[in-house]
Amino acid sequence: MINKEQYLFLKQHPSFVNLPIESFDQLAKEVRFRKIPKGQIFFFAGDKREYLFVLFKGYARIEQYDQTDTYSYLDYIREGGAFPFGDIFQNDYYHYTAIAATDLEYFIVPMYLYEKLSMRTPKQLVYISQKLSKILKFQELRLRNAMISRASERVIQVMALLYWDICQRDRLETLPFEIHIQELSRLAATTRETASHVVKELKKDKHIAYSHKRLTYLDIDFFLENLTETH
Repeated sequence: MINKEQYLFLKQHPSFVNLPIESFDQLAKEVRFRKIPKGQIFFFAGDKREYLFVLFKGYARIEQYDQTDTYSYLDYIREGGAFPFGDIFQNDYYHYTAIAATDLEYFIVPMYLYEKLSMRTPKQLVYISQKLSKILKFQELRLRNAMISRASERVIQVMALLYWDICQRDRLETLPFEIHIQELSRLAATTRETASHVVKELKKDKHIAYSHKRLTYLDIDFFLENLTETH
C-alpha cells in the first residue's frame, strides 16, 4: 500500500491526472512503493512487461543491446518520469534493460490495469498519445544529431541534449548522476578516445567541469546554442 503523501503525488502526476477518481483509486490500491540502491536492475530486456514505473526520487538508465552484445541504445529517465510507454497497448515484453543510475525510490503500477483504465478515458488516451509524440520528437532530435559527420560535434550535441532533457527543467548545473566517458562515446556513436579528447577540450575552454564521473555545465549557453532544435 501507499501512504497519503504518495497517493497525492501520483494523483497529481501527468500519467494519472486525467483518470476519473474512481479509476485512479482502483489503480492506487494495486500500486507498490519500492527503494533500490544504485546499480540494481529493474528488469531485463525480454522480461514480461508487467509494470509501469514512476520515479519518485532518483534517476534510471535504460540500455538495449544488439546481437553482438554491444550497445545499440542508451538513455536516461529523469526523476518524476514514468516508463515504459513505447510498447503500451501492444507488446507483452520489455525491449530494453532498466538500471538504477542513482539510489532510487519508485512506484510500480500494474500495466494491465493502467492500460485497461486508460482505454476507458478519452482524455487519458490523448495524454498517452501526446506523451508518445514527445518521446518520438526527442528521439528524432537525437537521431538528427547522431547523423552529424564530425564525431567531436556529436559528443557536444549529446552533452547538450543531456542538459536539455535532464538538467534544464530542474535548473541543475550538474548532471544528477555519474556518467562515464564510455557512456558519452556510446551516446555519440564514437570512440572512447574521441569522447575523452572532447571532454578535455571543453574543460580547457571552461565550458564544463568533469571530475570523478560528475559532469557540471559551466557555460550553459554554449550547449543550448549547439542544439539543432530545442523543442
